[in-house]
Amino acid sequence: MIRAIIAVPVLQMLILVPAVTFEVKRIDMAVIDSDRSQASRELIAKLTGSSFFVVTATPESIAEAESLLFSGDADMALVIPSDFSEGLAGVTRPRLQVLVDAVNATSAQLSWNYLVSVVRDFNREVILSRGTVPGTPGGTETVTAGSTTPASSGGMSATTASSGGLIASSGSLPGLSISPRYWYNPTLNYKYYMLPGVLVILITAIGLMMSGLNLVREKESGTIEQINVTPVLKWELIASKVIPFFIIGLIDLALGLSIGWLAFNIPFEGSLLLFFACAAIFLVAVLGLALFFSTMASTQQQFLFVAFFFVMVFVLMSGIFTPTESMPLWAQQFNWVNPVAYLMRINRMVMLKGSGFQEIAADMGMLAVLAVSYLALAIRAYRKRA
Repeated sequence: MIRAIIAVPVLQMLILVPAVTFEVKRIDMAVIDSDRSQASRELIAKLTGSSFFVVTATPESIAEAESLLFSGDADMALVIPSDFSEGLAGVTRPRLQVLVDAVNATSAQLSWNYLVSVVRDFNREVILSRGTVPGTPGGTETVTAGSTTPASSGGMSATTASSGGLIASSGSLPGLSISPRYWYNPTLNYKYYMLPGVLVILITAIGLMMSGLNLVREKESGTIEQINVTPVLKWELIASKVIPFFIIGLIDLALGLSIGWLAFNIPFEGSLLLFFACAAIFLVAVLGLALFFSTMASTQQQFLFVAFFFVMVFVLMSGIFTPTESMPLWAQQFNWVNPVAYLMRINRMVMLKGSGFQEIAADMGMLAVLAVSYLALAIRAYRKRA
């Protein structure tokens, strides 16, 4: 158990934080260049020059490209028609067809957005090279696009078109210069978003799994019956099971936070005392749940099944990957009794935003109510089996 207490936080922080991400850093692309002109080569060079796209195949037909998408050898297929260069010259309407593997909807949407951005830059360069701006002959109009989902490839296709160019905004080229400033995470580093959540998973696993297994193990060995006939009071027995793992949970939290700061340079903007105070309340709630589950289980295997189910539900619905506000109404209402959701939100607010007690008072208050309720439930359930 000592090895697990030390190894679990180290491995979770070093593996989960950099590995669990929704960022798309490599997009394998198949390109069908039917035009084979200087303009099509410049567009392909523009795509491969970005940090996202890698041309892994050059099929001769759409059927071959769909086969690559079906086998997983390509994430996206770009079809450049034979009249592409003529379209840029204003002779015809320029078009591109894009096939995207949309099994993973999130990565498909990100890949599409990256492609649109690159094509928009290419279009802007084409317009500047001709010395024209939107609204003049040879300029561009607002993009019109449509999308379908072919059953054969399980993906998404879209065709973009405009007059005298490719994708462009509806404003004039000189226009407004937009310089975004991102608050609380200026570099858009996904590790900053994930680490507070991984810390919650860490102390949830320590508090829920280990403390509950400890009591069930005593049931299996028969020592709990010997304790029940002694003058030891029930609240004293519960306290003896809560306090050690409460301390271990806080120690593991400090260890995980230290690893995050040393290995990933995670910022900490708020109060360290407030951060640990909220974690302490959360641990009481989790330990209460663990003891409640252990009073209902006769073996360690039974406890692990029950605990694993609730841990998975609590973590996945807590907002670690997606905002809870985007969930259905029933899921948001379920999170009223989900202690993981409260600490997940508190950790990110305190660590990244520097929020104080006033900003997290409501979440902290609800977490305290759950802690008292779950601990009382555990004591009551244990008395029924005395």
